[in-house]
Amino acid sequence: MLVLSACSSIQTDHLLTWVRADDGAYSIGVREVPELDDAIHMTGELGAVTYGGRIASRADGGWVYTGGVKLTVHAVVMDLDEDNMGTGESVAVPLDEDGLLLYTFYANLAAARAEVEARGVDTGPMFPMDAAWNPAVNPLIEITPADNAAYATGSNTFLLLPDGGDRDVPLLANQGALIHEFGHAIFHLLTTGDPFSAPLATDPAEESYYWQASLHEGFADTQATLLLDDPSFIDASIEMPERRVDDDHAVLTEDMLPANRLEPLLDDPYPLGTVYASFAWDLRVASDPDTAYAIVLDAIARWAPSRASDVEGTAYLQALLQSATDAGLGEVACASAEARFALLATTCPTGPME
Repeated sequence: MLVLSACSSIQTDHLLTWVRADDGAYSIGVREVPELDDAIHMTGELGAVTYGGRIASRADGGWVYTGGVKLTVHAVVMDLDEDNMGTGESVAVPLDEDGLLLYTFYANLAAARAEVEARGVDTGPMFPMDAAWNPAVNPLIEITPADNAAYATGSNTFLLLPDGGDRDVPLLANQGALIHEFGHAIFHLLTTGDPFSAPLATDPAEESYYWQASLHEGFADTQATLLLDDPSFIDASIEMPERRVDDDHAVLTEDMLPANRLEPLLDDPYPLGTVYASFAWDLRVASDPDTAYAIVLDAIARWAPSRASDVEGTAYLQALLQSATDAGLGEVACASAEARFALLATTCPTGPME
């Protein structure tokens, strides 16, 4: 066993992390993460993780991360045999939970990027990206500052908030939670073209602001549920039946729609977002995860909002219906839209678009 000092670096690319099995169960195991060059200071191909600093709002509606400093993961290098979760390779083993969560974050981000790129999304513009470990958080960011993660749009930065939480699987170790947050990064990139740009809709007095919030959450949950093929990925950390996308979520009352949600500090974007994610899950049930994800990506490209007024969920749903019809799932998509979005005025396509 080799104990490393803070000025050392770890040469092995095998890390001890939380690992999610195909059945959704979590355990501690070894993962190969060649994207991480220095497992002491958390720097590599994907970007660097720094400690502290501050996330604050910009005048244009985006966010900015400043003031982070180099961090140190206290770790040892061990040769783990088959009886100790390894195959004889040298493994970087963190000495505390913070290190375990940091290694897990980097491994999960590497895996998420690979999965998204394999499905045709060019993530190049967003890498390398920043990640902030335990930063000071502007109170207007609607997250709980304990055992959580978030993506700060416009700064291209992940927020990693490790304190608190007494869960069997910490939220920061939940692979679906990371894929969800990476979904925000992907949705922002696909709708703006620039990971450092402001969101399209920034005025909380306009409906587009609330559409954007719900569509962001809808895509983030869509990405997590489809890439993991798990309709309730969050349950490993927090039981949240209201976020299960295989349930009968629907826009049944007007209060779910942005026209009736013009209260930014009190707004909850998840109920409407979950309906969009459940629509995508209906497509998955009728086909497979890759087909459903491809339909959603095609719909975003078809929708192609370029200004705040374009950020509107009925137009996006219409694009989803057409993309599903082009993929041969028009009947399923139209039935899902009728059941889940009865309050939105869409037209079921008569056939593939020429």
